[in-house]
Amino acid sequence: MKRIAAAVLALVAAQAWAQQYPNKPIRLIVPAAPGGGTDITARSFVPQLADNLGQPIVIENRGGAGGVIGSDHVAKSSPDGYTLLMVYISHATNPTLVRKLPYDTIADFTPITLLSHEPTVLVTHPSHAAKTLAEFTAWVKERSGTLSYATDPGSAGFLAAELWLQRIGAKVQYIPYKGSGPAAADVVAGHVPYMWSVISIVTPYAKAGRLKPLATAAEKRAPALPDVPTAEEAGLPDFAVSGWYALVAPAKTPKSVVDRVNAEAQKALKNEQVTQRLAASGSIPIGAGPDELDKHIRAEIARWNKVLTAAGVQPTN
Repeated sequence: MKRIAAAVLALVAAQAWAQQYPNKPIRLIVPAAPGGGTDITARSFVPQLADNLGQPIVIENRGGAGGVIGSDHVAKSSPDGYTLLMVYISHATNPTLVRKLPYDTIADFTPITLLSHEPTVLVTHPSHAAKTLAEFTAWVKERSGTLSYATDPGSAGFLAAELWLQRIGAKVQYIPYKGSGPAAADVVAGHVPYMWSVISIVTPYAKAGRLKPLATAAEKRAPALPDVPTAEEAGLPDFAVSGWYALVAPAKTPKSVVDRVNAEAQKALKNEQVTQRLAASGSIPIGAGPDELDKHIRAEIARWNKVLTAAGVQPTN
């Protein structure tokens, strides 16, 4: 009887605590620099999520090391629901790209919501002679071993670039940047011939005529760039690589908190203003819950480990 009573009291206490959550501002750590796809997506839905939860959400950018710095901070934070983490695809590539991660990608985090995804797109300078993906592919293959491309290592664009090179059988050296924004700026300036990038980074340049998009790595055309063919339409079948964004919390965060944040995030993603802001940046809402997000992260770790290993990418210390 004592054990039953103790269990009942613990359940009542947990329910009461959950009803009180949140009762103070929440920090959302974005482990990337301001202005990138992760930051843009966070700022597109966070105001509505804050309204839904009834507390301010303070976005804190802690970029560096492909998301490791910010992620490590959250992994070591109190699991009380007041420090959350916005992860992106590097969360699944860092186990391969970083030799000694200071945290365990699966064990040290609690999945909450798979928020959205955005396709990657191949862009080059407008002055380039190639008008199609096929023409650009031929140009790259003719110069295999002599070219370089701009990228943010571990990003969705980097993964699309390496997978594409494997598919076409070409060798190109990547030039690492500390973000996709600076990488795109160098392609705009003509310093580097091309890059693959998530759509939100390059769409403003493309619409201004400062970058030439050749194909999207998506199953269907991206609403943000409706005139750009998919890779399959351009002659490269079964080629889809999207960046994705998700909410996670430190391990051992109470299920009641996870369920509350997930429910309010799902509502935020259905808000018309939020969907419009996401669409403007090229991001497409998903809204999958904790179990689906857990499966997604595990599948992405396995998928990109194969690609990066085949590419011969060496992990950093």
